Amino acid sequence: MQGQKQRGSSGVMDRPTSGSTGSPVDDRTYNIMQALVSKLEAIEAYEMYAEDEGGEIFNDLLVEERQHAERLLQELRTSIGGS
Repeated sequence: MQGQKQRGSSGVMDRPTSGSTGSPVDDRTYNIMQALVSKLEAIEAYEMYAEDEGGEIFNDLLVEERQHAERLLQELRTSIGGS
């Protein structure tokens, strides 16, 4: 069976589909989890950058990233609860 292309922190990697590996999560849940991790990492970085001089842009980006993370978390809860 073919794997799906997924982006990881080091670029694109093949991830076998849940059907071929018996993965405990489906592709949609996996994708939401990965996106949430990326958002949380961005939030952490932006918080550090916002402390530096001229960090106002990062404060603005923090608001957006937190909103995105909240939305992804809600979707993850729905995905897990609906499984």
